[in-house]
Formats: sequence, C-alpha cells, structure tokens
Amino acid sequence: MAGLCSLRLGDLKAVSEVRRNNGLRKTDENDVKALRQIFLGRPGLFQPLYASPLELEVRALTELWVELAGIKKATKNTRTTTNNPLAAETRRTLQRYVDRLATRIHERAMELPLYGMVVERFGLKGPALAYIVSHDSIVFKTLSRTGLERRYELFRRPWRGRGLRSQLLIRLAYATVINRNQRYLAIYECYRRRGKRQWQAILRVAKRILRDIRRLAIEVQEAGLAAPASWVFLRQAGAANINNP
Repeated sequence: MAGLCSLRLGDLKAVSEVRRNNGLRKTDENDVKALRQIFLGRPGLFQPLYASPLELEVRALTELWVELAGIKKATKNTRTTTNNPLAAETRRTLQRYVDRLATRIHERAMELPLYGMVVERFGLKGPALAYIVSHDSIVFKTLSRTGLERRYELFRRPWRGRGLRSQLLIRLAYATVINRNQRYLAIYECYRRRGKRQWQAILRVAKRILRDIRRLAIEVQEAGLAAPASWVFLRQAGAANINNP
C-alpha cells in the first residue's frame, strides 16, 4: 500500500508573494492554487514532514562527510606552507576518518532503493551520490528534467558561486570520467571529439546523471520498491572500493 508524505512550506511569505503577483485575494481556494504553483516551480521550498530513519541517517552522515572533506582540503593547503609534523598527522587522521565515513555511508545508502538501483544499473556510488539521493529523493519524482537542471545550476558556466548540490553533482561527473565508467565516459569522449571544451563535456555528463537518477526515482515510486537482498551483496562487495568524489 502506498503511503502519504506531508510537506511543509518553509517560508509562508511565498504564498503571499504568489497571490500578489497574480492579483488574487486571500481565500482558501486561492491559497491552494498558490501552494500548487509554488510546489511545481520551487519544490525545494517544501520540507517533508516524514522521512525514514535510514534516510535521515544517510543525510546526517553525508553532511558530516561534506564538513570533514572541507576540513581535509584546508589541511592539505596548510601542508604547502608548513613542514610541521602535526599538520601532516592531522591530514592523515582526517583522511582516515573521511575514508571510514565514506565506507559507512555506502553501506547504509545501499538500503535506500533509489541509491541501490543507481549502483546496480549505472555503476555510480559514493558519498556525493548518497547526499544527492538522500536529500532530493522527492524532487527527482516531481521536477521535470529542465527543472532539475535549474535546481542543480547546470546552466551556470563558472564554478565559483555554485551551491553544494551542484558542486557534488559535478564532482560525481568528474569521478565517472576519471574512473572510466563506460556509460558516461562515452558521452564525455563524444563531446570532446566534437570540439567541446572539457567543462562543457563534464556538464553534459552531469545532465545525463540527473536524467538517469530521475528515471529510476520514478520507477521506484511506481513500483513501490524496497531494497532487494542482492543489493546487500553489492553493498558488501563495493564497500572496499568506493567511488569517493
């Protein structure tokens, strides 16, 4: 039996803004129309009131991974300006914890149906993918392809100023090319042969990844899938070789 998911609008001012822009009076009927318009255009403003404990755990772990990865990068930069042994020890310690956390994230995320299907069908995995799946599982089922590309800022050319989700998606796209994932490497090489720059080819790979995840998210929703036992094997087999973009 399918369940229901309640959503809460984070900023109620958005309803007043839509009513004002459309010249609507404040009535229950107009508020419903405004909420529908906001959800179709900006679903990220809504927060799900229910998520499984597992999904919340994966979210928390991936957010911690993002923080630790940022600190690790800072310690790497410090190593270029000092030879202090403590700086080297700090970086090694952080690297060890980041690697352990990435392994744990993959193990737990494999129990999420969407993440497991992406691993099984497309060979993607790792904390960046887990972050995207655990934070945007609802969005993948509601936004159009163009809407997703806008949400992940794939129409922006420079790297600077991009949001976290956009940065993680692009890092995931880079990782697929570096690790020679045949599905996405073929797209990258095709664009390069056509004279496109590396950045344009990477963005094309990122767009394809979004479309693939969206298609699987819709499949999961329609089938009401739970994580099959075969993914447990994939989780165990892949934990020691995680794509850590």
